[in-house]
Amino acid sequence: MKIACIGGGPAGLYLGIVVKRRAPAHEVVIFERNRPDDTFGFGVVFSDATLGHLADADPESHAAITSQFARWDDIEVQVGGEVLRSTGHGFCGLERKALLQILQARAQALGVHIVYEHDVGSLEALRAEHAPDVIVGCDGVASGVREALAAVLEPFVDVRPNKFVWLGCTVPYQAFTFVFKPTPYGLFRVHAYRYHARGSTFIVECRDETWRRAGLATADEDATVALLEAIFADELAGHKLIKNRSIWRNFPTVRCARWHAGDVVLLGDAAHTAHFSIGSGTKLAMEDAIALGDELLGARDVRTALAAYEARRRPEVLALQAAAQASLEWFEGTERYARMAPVQFTYSLMTRSLRVSHASVGKRDPHLARGVERLLAEAAGVPGEPPPAPTALPFALGDRRARSRIAVTAAEPSPGGAGPAAGLVVVDALALGVDAAGDPATTWRRAVDQVRRTGARVVARLALPLAPPGGLAAAVARAADADVDLILLDPCGDAKAIEALPALVAAARAGWRPTGWIAAAIADRPATRAAVIGHAAQVVRSGAQLLWVSADHEAPGALGARLPAATLADRLRNELGVATAIECGAARLSDLDAAIAAGRADLVVTRDYPGSGQREPSAP
Repeated sequence: MKIACIGGGPAGLYLGIVVKRRAPAHEVVIFERNRPDDTFGFGVVFSDATLGHLADADPESHAAITSQFARWDDIEVQVGGEVLRSTGHGFCGLERKALLQILQARAQALGVHIVYEHDVGSLEALRAEHAPDVIVGCDGVASGVREALAAVLEPFVDVRPNKFVWLGCTVPYQAFTFVFKPTPYGLFRVHAYRYHARGSTFIVECRDETWRRAGLATADEDATVALLEAIFADELAGHKLIKNRSIWRNFPTVRCARWHAGDVVLLGDAAHTAHFSIGSGTKLAMEDAIALGDELLGARDVRTALAAYEARRRPEVLALQAAAQASLEWFEGTERYARMAPVQFTYSLMTRSLRVSHASVGKRDPHLARGVERLLAEAAGVPGEPPPAPTALPFALGDRRARSRIAVTAAEPSPGGAGPAAGLVVVDALALGVDAAGDPATTWRRAVDQVRRTGARVVARLALPLAPPGGLAAAVARAADADVDLILLDPCGDAKAIEALPALVAAARAGWRPTGWIAAAIADRPATRAAVIGHAAQVVRSGAQLLWVSADHEAPGALGARLPAATLADRLRNELGVATAIECGAARLSDLDAAIAAGRADLVVTRDYPGSGQREPSAP
């Protein structure tokens, strides 16, 4: 088999290594447009789990890589004049140039042919000159291969709004360090980590308006370095920033409907990207290479191998991209967390990917977990040691108080339906019907009594639109007569009801008790996220005190996330200053605890009560 790789970064080099190590007779040629010593960026990050994959695939290069690692277990957060440390994370940093040199040397020793300073003109020219069996596009985020086959691969590139610049510095950071620095221009964020004894990566990120106010829109590399050295003079403590093609950029999230077409396949950043805040670009590229090598060597024909590679890798990549999406949105909106106490801010940062449960935080860093539990317990008026779990805390709903932050849905509640600690039961008003005497009010009161006997509060879900005209007023009056604790107005996806929701909330407010709360259902639609947030703001201004947030599991960023509605709920809660509830279906209690502890939501809504046995420690 003859494999031609376009791009000589970690993806192409590692593919050559894993193929030639197992099948020396195969031919692998890599075409790289730059010179061998040309490299951009400073350090790359690997987790302990990734290192295990590399050790299995090629022990020789793994040994060379790990011999040059800078290791750390701690994450340091500098925010609000405080420095907090979280431990137990297990990461390693390596200079990007050193990684390339290791992979280049290992690939060439195995017989991989690398052609430098060679720009492949077209796929047709490559086929005509070299007649490869398979062409691998591993030419990075601006992939020419991907663009040449865009009609088939259907790429989508989401260019994010924040600005960032990749720098180095001579500070030998002993932990992965996040700095949140308020300035007259706005808030700057720093992602910094050591990659060898005398050098660290120093990524600076900020909002576009902050970047412009600081004069960075017209700054060259030297001006950028000078301004940032002045801004971070205290943090750098006499150390210098280092440039290396340090141009301000916007991060592009790359997704493709397909990763292969005919005899061509994409690898690494050419096929998919993950935001630098989770440090997984190189990891994904090298793990892609392992999977593609396995399939090429194990299949009878190329097309079967490429299809198997994509089927194998896509689920993991989508899950990691979901985590990266949640992470990048956290950093895009860091300003909204400024009112948080530093301990909760740090907890929110540590759990931003939505893949880290409260049990995981407690296992890695019990000091951080207990710190945020105490903070929330004090705010809820529940003193004592040990503090309750976040979901076990009571929550005030205007003039009513739920005993816990967990709501369960039930079409027809029974005395035991609320579970041992559920604070609310959601009753679908349409499912209640009428009693034998034809009196719906009696049926409502009976339902409320059934729930109250369990110790929970009652949420009456009113599905919109309600007919006939006047149906909403009648339903609200009936709920008030039955002494329901909370009414939930749910448009149920109906476009006209969604548009009318602010007016319907205002109408319901007129017939509801003055101190009672009204909740309104908001569905996340990432393609129109700004419109959804604007709509939610109107709903709040109309009188809703609680936003009941759900998410489309098919949406980018939702697949793979345990609580796909959490990102929007977080943003609404912390931007609009409104209480939020997250609809999460069936979920582990420890994930629900994390949502409450991080300040993403005030309530969590699940179809089935997540029993206490599900608080077991879980991996991130």
